[in-house]
Amino acid sequence: MQKVITDDLDALLGILPLHIRQPLCRQKDLSELLEVVLDLGRPSEARFPRREIILAPKEVDETDIDYVVSRIGSFGD
Repeated sequence: MQKVITDDLDALLGILPLHIRQPLCRQKDLSELLEVVLDLGRPSEARFPRREIILAPKEVDETDIDYVVSRIGSFGD
């Protein structure tokens, strides 16, 4: 049986702050994106199967986290 992976990359891109989204969208292998890492106090990262990149030199701050959280629906229930 073949494993099917369902994703919605456009939805993910839509919740990211512009200074993180723009460099991510310029990646030729964007369709292979594994994860975006937004750790408070560290530069944002994108991870791909064969590489990791820093998306913005600016450290992720509470404003960035709040921006993303405000665009995500409720969890649970």
